[in-house]
Amino acid sequence: MKSFDEIKDSIICKLSNTENNQDILKDRPHITMEDISASFAIVIGESEGERASIPISNDMMKDMGVDVNILMETAKSNMIEQDYSFKSMRDVLIDSMFLEGVPENDPMIDFMLPPADGVQMYVLTNNCNINGACEVLNTKAMDEIADKLGGDFVVLPSSVHETIILPLDENMNSLELNSMIQEINSSVLDPKDKLSDHAFQYDSEEHELVRMDKMQERQQEKGEKNALKEEVVAEKPKKSLMNRISDKKEQAAKRDASRPKPEKNNNRDAFALS
Repeated sequence: MKSFDEIKDSIICKLSNTENNQDILKDRPHITMEDISASFAIVIGESEGERASIPISNDMMKDMGVDVNILMETAKSNMIEQDYSFKSMRDVLIDSMFLEGVPENDPMIDFMLPPADGVQMYVLTNNCNINGACEVLNTKAMDEIADKLGGDFVVLPSSVHETIILPLDENMNSLELNSMIQEINSSVLDPKDKLSDHAFQYDSEEHELVRMDKMQERQQEKGEKNALKEEVVAEKPKKSLMNRISDKKEQAAKRDASRPKPEKNNNRDAFALS
């Protein structure tokens, strides 16, 4: 077994659905967030569209003398150094459906592809499109996407290989999005590729991925706290200028009254009389 220093640059993380992979995860170091778990692997070979890797077991981690937090930090650091893929859904479909380019003047194109204008859906993955959902842990990628989309955005966990990104809309309903995801997971997606049953939101201020329904609860709590602070400030009585001047005079008078008075010197009169 090679040392940690020898293989650390090849460590990656893979995301999977926790419930569907309990038997596998019990023998591997992993970190769980909601219904998703991140485990780790060592890349031993990679080419266009292919990647060979060895999963890191609990015993391997112990032999390397590291813990799960170090594995996560290392995998995240490696991701930041690598390129990622962030394309519109339209471009992804064009790449997969029209290998020789989009035919001109074909009336079926508008029916087959999402519109080029209007609200766009995007696909986030890695360059090899294998286990690319882990890019949601890539803070560089997520912050760059937030800059591109103008702030917070929604993450739909379409599979372990990629996620769908949507600009945040105040009319979005987390329950409806969850229902849509769960329907696709149960009827379309291969169970081994399932990632999560929930929509997530990227908090661009906190640089954190949060389950969307919990993010909405968090924002509601913040709003209530801010409203309470505003009420307290509004109810606090403000003193007029004359009242503040009067208070200052009163404080000065109290200070003068508390100062010790000098004693009279009787010997001074005696000298004058003589």
